[in-house]
Formats: sequence, structure tokens, C-alpha cells
Amino acid sequence: MALIVAKVHRQLAEIVHMNTTEEGFLVLGEPELKRVMQLLRVNYALVYRHDSLKELSFVAYEMGDKEWLCNLCGEIEKLEDIKL
Repeated sequence: MALIVAKVHRQLAEIVHMNTTEEGFLVLGEPELKRVMQLLRVNYALVYRHDSLKELSFVAYEMGDKEWLCNLCGEIEKLEDIKL
């Protein structure tokens, strides 16, 4: 399983870094919280798409449909290479 660290994850990490107190507490104002919510939606879509393609690739493998499997693997690779 590939680890995908997309732009959305880096943006979330930046928000955490910029809003963590010296004591280690995360303090978010309304603008930061709105941005986090947007980024979480993007992350959800990314994970949902990736998992769906993985599940379909398993179905294609079990059916022995090599052409479909190759197409799905190509879509997975594109998704893993994407810079969101």
C-alpha cells in the first residue's frame, strides 16, 4: 500500500504547526477551522476515490480481467502521483 502525502496533507500540517502553542495545544480560530473543514473534505474525496479504485482492482483481479485491472492500476498510479 502506497502512502500518499498530497498537498492537502501538507496544508493541514502547516495549519497545525502554525497554531500549536508552546505547551502543545492546538488553538484554531474561526478562519483556520473553516480552512481545516475544507481540507478535510478534499482529503475525504481523495481517500474515497483511492479506496474505491483499490476495491475495484481486487474485483478485476478476481474476475481475471487483466485489461480492466491494468486500467484501474493506471488510475491508482495517477491518483498517487497527483499534486492536489
